[in-house]
Amino acid sequence: MEKGEGTYGVSDLEYDLIMSVGNLLQGMEVLDKYAQDAEKAGDQECATAFRTLRENNRSTAQQLRNALARHLSGSNS
Repeated sequence: MEKGEGTYGVSDLEYDLIMSVGNLLQGMEVLDKYAQDAEKAGDQECATAFRTLRENNRSTAQQLRNALARHLSGSNS
């Protein structure tokens, strides 16, 4: 039994994947607010940078979701 399995009922890797997806999704919300703040301040360059980061988070979250699904289904290859 892995260390995380006894505490949370999932493997350490599954826990890491779940937490990472959650953190990325929360980060997306924050980056959206930052982009709005940059627009209000008249800085379109910063607004674009925050939106680019948000999209990168979305893409990475999707990759990790796919990995989690693979691990939960038992085919982690």
